[in-house]
Amino acid sequence: MKRWLWVALSLAQAAQAHSLDYPSIWRCDQPKMNWYCDEPDPAQAAQPKKRIEWDQIRTAEQLRQELKRREDIAVMNPTDRNLKDYLELWQFTQQKGAVFADQWRRVVWQNPNLDYSLKRPANNTAIKLYDDQRRRQEGQQLQALAQNHGLIFFFRSDCPTCHAMAPTLKTLADQYGIDILGVSVDGGRLPEFPHPRDGRAQARAWGVERVPALFIGSKQTGEIAPIGFGMMALTEIVNRMFVLTGSRPGDNF
Repeated sequence: MKRWLWVALSLAQAAQAHSLDYPSIWRCDQPKMNWYCDEPDPAQAAQPKKRIEWDQIRTAEQLRQELKRREDIAVMNPTDRNLKDYLELWQFTQQKGAVFADQWRRVVWQNPNLDYSLKRPANNTAIKLYDDQRRRQEGQQLQALAQNHGLIFFFRSDCPTCHAMAPTLKTLADQYGIDILGVSVDGGRLPEFPHPRDGRAQARAWGVERVPALFIGSKQTGEIAPIGFGMMALTEIVNRMFVLTGSRPGDNF
């Protein structure tokens, strides 16, 4: 008898010895051939978690588990005793949190490399100084950009938001000396852009499906990048241009 036939007969005999007629492989209420069941014992799973007294708690995980256990009991059976039991441990966690927060600020105060407020100030005077410095940096960056870059403004003549944003772009051009090219996607015009380019084909090529849309383009290389879509205030446009062209991801953390 060939070996493969002998193996097949052996498997058939094993299948007869261990019936495969059971409703589900996921149930562990009966033995199955070549099947190992990891389902926990229902009796063991039903046992309540062991109580841990607060003065015996040694780890944060133990604290979380015991606080949750007491909370569950108090919610399902809000007797005075159960609520008091829960609140005693809750107060203990608040004390732990207060000590942690106090020690946190002491360490931060004494280690300037860990003090985030030195990068992002929290008091009013420092915030004003930071904002003034940031505005100067933005102005310098935009004036430098204006030498070799321009903005491309896609609009539609019947778009209220485009009409509202056009004066903002004119103010931007006057303030920073940056050129702005108006591009109409419907062949119409705006009062601030009476002689726009016909941008219907360009909008399709660039995937511009929503207006107003603002792009920045290099006069030297022709490279373009979107600044944003929809209504934007002057400060928002300036900030976006500064972030996209004058900083790297993570610099403003």
